[in-house]
Amino acid sequence: MEVEHSDPDIIHMEGEPAPLQNEQPQPLRRSGRQPVKPKRLDSSDSAYESPSKKSKVPNTSPGRRRNPKRKVSQQCELVGHLPANLLEEALKPLDTNDIEEWEGWVELESDPAFFNIILRDLGVENVKAQELFTVEQEFMDLLPKPVFGLIFLFEYLPEEDETEDEENPSEIWFANQTTNNACATVALLNIVMNAPGVRLGETLKEFKESTKNLSTALRGHRLSSNPYIRRIHNSLTRRMDHLNADLALENEASEAASKKSKTRYTIKGGKRAQTRRKLKESEYGFHFVAYVPADGYVWELDGLKTKPHRLGPLESTDWTTVARPYIEARMLQYEGTQLSFNLLALCQSPLAVHSQSIARALASLQCFQNSLRSRPDFSDLEISQRENSNFSDASLLSEFQLTEATVETAEVPQSLREQIEQPSISVEEAHNLFEKLTLEVKSTMGEYRSEMIALAEDEHRVQGRKKDYAPALHKWVTKLAEKGALEELIKIS
Repeated sequence: MEVEHSDPDIIHMEGEPAPLQNEQPQPLRRSGRQPVKPKRLDSSDSAYESPSKKSKVPNTSPGRRRNPKRKVSQQCELVGHLPANLLEEALKPLDTNDIEEWEGWVELESDPAFFNIILRDLGVENVKAQELFTVEQEFMDLLPKPVFGLIFLFEYLPEEDETEDEENPSEIWFANQTTNNACATVALLNIVMNAPGVRLGETLKEFKESTKNLSTALRGHRLSSNPYIRRIHNSLTRRMDHLNADLALENEASEAASKKSKTRYTIKGGKRAQTRRKLKESEYGFHFVAYVPADGYVWELDGLKTKPHRLGPLESTDWTTVARPYIEARMLQYEGTQLSFNLLALCQSPLAVHSQSIARALASLQCFQNSLRSRPDFSDLEISQRENSNFSDASLLSEFQLTEATVETAEVPQSLREQIEQPSISVEEAHNLFEKLTLEVKSTMGEYRSEMIALAEDEHRVQGRKKDYAPALHKWVTKLAEKGALEELIKIS
């Protein structure tokens, strides 16, 4: 390889010595000294051993190979693991064992239905992912309260300077993303692990307890290597997702190895430093970042950064007013380069809210009916109301996750109690009040059932995501090829 000696800061390849700055090439010459014969060692000198007396190691190869040739047995062993028909193997549907044994993570779309199913399977209760189509504050105010966190999806671009806090607060549960495609689950857990009042499943509780004293990187490693969490994340996948993820990882490893072999170094200040190169314009994957209130502050939890970033103090119950400007600023930062953004909110499940509303409405209705029983002039009205409303049935209450005890202990508004206990209330007024309370009970029950329908739709979307049509399409195209239909289509096209 030719070497330019004009630039003293450049050495050509790793492992080759750098030429000195003032060194001039000298002409080769032979030494004028007579060669000196090696000193003959006396046999009594035990401190030395003649090289001729050393055991010689037979050299079976003509020379050293930089990359030793792979043995035939190793090649046969690798090929022996491959199935007879690779295409059929690639088209086979996944089963539970395939998902559990696979150690990779698949990339998930930012669909609230997928997040809801993952939360449910992880054992997280009364939390729902809800999509936001704007970052305007008036729309965030409509979210069910409390809002436990926000998940922002954007196309990740490496930054020169990352904004991070100097210390990692011990009160914040934060895990790094240590493997590809796990950012969705990492963002979810970074929120629910810091959300007060959220009921975690037993397995998730044990995981949180066992990782609370670990560093963020080790915590992320434990997360990515946890079979329980990985299996739930991958439960929404198809076999082609596994193959694509494996292929992407193989290409990434090959590219990294190729770049490493071509790495050049510079000498600055007497020390070697890797040459800085501008990032090539290329497409990067999408990334999830979590925003969460915890420990009196609002935090940005990015799994690709080593530490949480503190955005500001939590001065009010509506912490989204602190996080929203940072999300808008990030969107403006990428304005003109991409339009693919997505924002999800993790809120209290409306099911819990609707269930509590049903309990209060039933408690108010029962309070009114008990008041009628103590007044003889309303006996006829009380009998007709009892015949037309039977909301205390145990099977009906169980549909809304209620019991008779929860209804009896539900709070009745003081204004309603005062209205019911008025001695001057007429029969007509009492009848109108009964109709109003009955309508409120039916309305809250309808909202609960609507939310249950939405959950069923989420399950339907997940089943559609799992459905693998590749085998059917392959069979169909094969039959067309056998009948010669594909040749005609090719000619026409």
